[in-house]
Amino acid sequence: MASDLWVDRRVREIAVMNKVRSRLVVVWLLAAFLSASVGRAEATREVTVVGKAAGTDLRAADEAKADAEREAVKRACGSFLNAQTQVANYQTVYDRIMSQAVGFIVSSEVLREWMDAELSYCELRAVVSTERFEQQWAAFAHTMKREDYPRCVIVVIEDDDLDDTVPGQPHGVVQSVLENFFLGKDVRLMDKGQTDTVRQRDLELAAVNDDVSKLAAAAAAFKADVVVLGQAGARHGGAVEIGGHQAYRWDVQLSIRAIQTDSARILMSNVHRPTKPFRTTATGAGSMALQELAQEAAPKVLAEIGEAWRRQQVVTRTCHVQFSPCSRKTSKALQEALGQVRGVQGGREGVRLRELVNDVADVEIDWAYDLNLLADTLENLKVEGLSFEVLEQTANRVKVKVTGGP
Repeated sequence: MASDLWVDRRVREIAVMNKVRSRLVVVWLLAAFLSASVGRAEATREVTVVGKAAGTDLRAADEAKADAEREAVKRACGSFLNAQTQVANYQTVYDRIMSQAVGFIVSSEVLREWMDAELSYCELRAVVSTERFEQQWAAFAHTMKREDYPRCVIVVIEDDDLDDTVPGQPHGVVQSVLENFFLGKDVRLMDKGQTDTVRQRDLELAAVNDDVSKLAAAAAAFKADVVVLGQAGARHGGAVEIGGHQAYRWDVQLSIRAIQTDSARILMSNVHRPTKPFRTTATGAGSMALQELAQEAAPKVLAEIGEAWRRQQVVTRTCHVQFSPCSRKTSKALQEALGQVRGVQGGREGVRLRELVNDVADVEIDWAYDLNLLADTLENLKVEGLSFEVLEQTANRVKVKVTGGP
């Protein structure tokens, strides 16, 4: 009995010791992990560069330093940038990330500043976080991938028999196929069912009447960037004998236009036809033929819209900016300041006041980069006595609140 009690007590002691030993191992591993994490240095590179800017005043000196900071990041991260040049949206991501160059500089020292021939120069020694730059690049690139396609509303007027007297109508099989395909590719379709029926009726009536301006305005009410307008039609093409059976041919086509809602500008237009004629032994199969065409055309339609959207996002285009409250004197100061901003094409000529009514200035800006960078630029614009806040931003339009001024 005594030996049994001893054995039982010994087993319990061993179990307790094993638990303590296991906990000590876990604590040791955790401490080692934390020590390694804390001890790991951020990847950096030190460079010495020279930046320059037009002019010889204090603002030019600041711009020369900012140019040096961008040049430091560019040089420190050169190998990484060279590897990204073939990636989609390279220029857009590059412009976005270089606008925040100072955020990747761990430390810097101005070695000297000087002026020569109406130019200001700044020599800068900087330690750049290449690791932080690469992480931010990846985050921007991921965001741009999601932004490859605009927010859409799709309206297709479908007529499954062009020879009868029944007019085409929306909400047919072609529209359904396109919507499902777009959703499957993570394209944001604006839900027309969440708003009142009057707006939906206006949208469909404009589509039926092929009124591009009204269609764009109606789609904008759904917060869409682009309205995809389709016309789908099927016509009986006659009967043929195939293997002793009578088959009916249907001729079908789908015309597509993508219209930017804030300007009613047509981004792309194309007509799609099937690669092979549609034949069936069933009569009245126009709807089936249209469905088959829609399934074949959907990837091409999305690719065309995406390409048109990306192209207008990165090339020079006219952006519409509304400043309020804004006097004529303030608008002149804005034109002068914006004319010196990198990215505004043509200097002061690239900034045009189109209308000034009730202290609201509508301005057109010829801009070389994406709209997000323009919005960031406007909020950081330096005009004495004024500050700016972006209140609204659509695909090609920015609304800005002006604080200060006369």
